[in-house]
Amino acid sequence: MQRRTFLQAAGLAALATAAGASRAASYPSRPVTIWVPYAVGGNADLTARLFGDALSKQLGQTVVVGNKPGGGGAIGATHIIESRPDGYNVLLSAPSVFSVTPHLVKVSYGPSNIRPLCLVSKTPLVLVVRKGSKFKSLQEVVETARNSPSSIPMGYGGLGTPNHLAMLNLEAVGGILLNGIAYKGSGPMLQDMLAGHIELAADQISTSRPYIESGELIPIAVFGSPLDILPNVPSVSTLGAEPFDVTTYLGIAAAKDTPDTIVQAFQKAAREALADPRFISGMENMNTQVHWGTADEYQQLMSNEDEFMRKMVAAGRIQAS
Repeated sequence: MQRRTFLQAAGLAALATAAGASRAASYPSRPVTIWVPYAVGGNADLTARLFGDALSKQLGQTVVVGNKPGGGGAIGATHIIESRPDGYNVLLSAPSVFSVTPHLVKVSYGPSNIRPLCLVSKTPLVLVVRKGSKFKSLQEVVETARNSPSSIPMGYGGLGTPNHLAMLNLEAVGGILLNGIAYKGSGPMLQDMLAGHIELAADQISTSRPYIESGELIPIAVFGSPLDILPNVPSVSTLGAEPFDVTTYLGIAAAKDTPDTIVQAFQKAAREALADPRFISGMENMNTQVHWGTADEYQQLMSNEDEFMRKMVAAGRIQAS
């Protein structure tokens, strides 16, 4: 009896394994959804829509883009973590939603709870003010913040985002404290900036550029290396060495137990999608660099960010969740 039970169990396990292998081999057999954990209109949202179009051609299936903003990306991240590990729901975001956000928001996940697939782009950040702002330079911001700590309202596109890290960078190198205000993405943040509700914003050049070109926003600094398209705008590093690279890397992650065969199929299609002329052109128009990065590179970014946040907590720069 025990032998029969064992053989039956072994048979069922073999059938389940075969069924799983069959599903993986036929991937994708239906539409794939790319979820963005930020609001519509921001850098990640625009990238996801361009990437989704290119990826659809490679997968031979419709690719849908959906938004689940809030909680510094935690709402969207949790959705993917709790989804079936079948490759039909993936997240396009900064790796920081898994490595930084858990230090700031009470969540039940961390970097070990997802499976990185690849990186697809990188974008520099700029520090902007609205037209007519009382701040005409980075130095004026620093001097005011030193004299009146936490008096300058500065927006960033969500807790734990590269934009948030950019603010922490500026505070660290300038020896200042700002009144940080988190938004659900660049779109609503920039609208508040234009309406005069905040004085400063850390934003991706891709989403700020149209407002910079129209004269509605004025860039007063860039984070990291100087930008050729903004030749007269100084880097924040002129104040001192920036402790962290806040370049916005965007990548794809899936549920932790997604099978290797599905991961490999997605990665192959994704890499080919990055060579799509329309995708490349769209990214160039956004001043965003197409950037293929492996799952290991995605993992390393998460590790670096997690370490940085632990240091920020230990130094009392942020309050742990």
